[in-house]
Amino acid sequence: MMKSDRSDLRAFFEPASVAVVGSLRDGMGLGFRSIKNMLNFGYTGRVYPVNPSYDEVLGFEVYSDVSEIPEAADQVIIITPPPTVPAIVEQAAERGVKAAVIVSENFGEVGGEGAQLQRQLVEIRDRTGIRIVGPNTIGLLNTANGYITVPYFIAYDSLRKGTVTYCSQSGFVGPTAQPLQDRGYPINKMCDVGNKCDVNETDLLNCFADDPSTKVVAMHLEDVKDGRFFLEAARNLVSRKPLLVMKAGRTEEGARAASSHTSSLAGNEEVYDCAIRQAGAIRVNSWPELMEIPKVFAYQPLPEGNRLAIITHTGGAGVVATDIAVEAGLAVARYSDETVAFLKDTQFRLGGNPVDMGPILSTSDNPFQVQEEVIARIIDDPNVDCAIVAAYGGLEGLLTLVVEMFSRLKPRISKPFVVWLYGMKLGAMQEMVVELEAIGLPAYIDIEVAIKALGAAARYTSIRAGM
Repeated sequence: MMKSDRSDLRAFFEPASVAVVGSLRDGMGLGFRSIKNMLNFGYTGRVYPVNPSYDEVLGFEVYSDVSEIPEAADQVIIITPPPTVPAIVEQAAERGVKAAVIVSENFGEVGGEGAQLQRQLVEIRDRTGIRIVGPNTIGLLNTANGYITVPYFIAYDSLRKGTVTYCSQSGFVGPTAQPLQDRGYPINKMCDVGNKCDVNETDLLNCFADDPSTKVVAMHLEDVKDGRFFLEAARNLVSRKPLLVMKAGRTEEGARAASSHTSSLAGNEEVYDCAIRQAGAIRVNSWPELMEIPKVFAYQPLPEGNRLAIITHTGGAGVVATDIAVEAGLAVARYSDETVAFLKDTQFRLGGNPVDMGPILSTSDNPFQVQEEVIARIIDDPNVDCAIVAAYGGLEGLLTLVVEMFSRLKPRISKPFVVWLYGMKLGAMQEMVVELEAIGLPAYIDIEVAIKALGAAARYTSIRAGM
């Protein structure tokens, strides 16, 4: 058996050249679409389409099979009927190709002949050393170089470059199922491991632990291939950067669904929960949490502790925020005497935590100036480690004023804080989220996710301190 570096996956994310084997039918073929997406997203590497029925596609010369391409490409993307896949992988390995992304479905997840074909892929990997992502995957993307393997139509052609890397056992996290451009997530890389006949969650953890462009990893799992190696890799990564894990298949019914999806053996839920905690990972329980919570790590420094300031425009929201904060492991900060005196001088109802700025804002001639000063003074309090700040974002006319206020505030504040937006117009709030995050402030429409994000940040501070 040839050995390969279990953490070096650069051929997947940084290929200088790629062969694409699949249908090249104009506009409809999955091979055509994969190449088209690469071009749309700005990939500038060498592309070798492979299909014996074509001579040229999208300006590229087409080759009859992988053996005819003029170099040993770094990677091959395979989107062909399952019975043809092992021979193509074998041929690619013989040509010197380092990595294969197998999009084709109906392998281990369907059992029978499909499972046998997947075992053939494992045998080829063991014998040749070629690395494989998939089968049954949409593959991966890298915003740094515009590389993307996804073979389906994508309604946008760019993503915000950032430091969050998303790993998943499903294409649901990817660009064909999520409005990633509209959300403006700060994405570094994404990878759907599919059936994990080779590259799995442990390989990805080892890879991204060493990746300087990844600041935080968010991982969706249905199962773990090898618990001991996963724990070692997770601990190693957590010693350098946060790891968020969403473990699907928590219920008996969910475990059965996972098995039919990617042939996963979901296992005992209590064992997984214990293992995730032992690894120092932070568990999340929903897609919104998996996608949204990492933003606080991408945009803000870690808090020194868990003492939270809650600054709202409504008392009711403050009460709800308090409950969520306590459940998320945060403590409601007790302000210093100086801060309390300042707040009482400003308006007598503002002396506690949560702070309800609503009454004073409704009577102020300059509400943005008042907010700015109150927010800055509260977060500067020595008894505060982090804060959630409400902002009314539900009207288009407020966008510039709110963003300008936070642009002035950001340089004055060295502690982490998030912005919770509420209001009447969803589109206006979503636009404000994107604008605030463009200046480096994590913003949320869901108050629960916003506070859980700060709770995760505080928990990671505690985890790092105990390692």
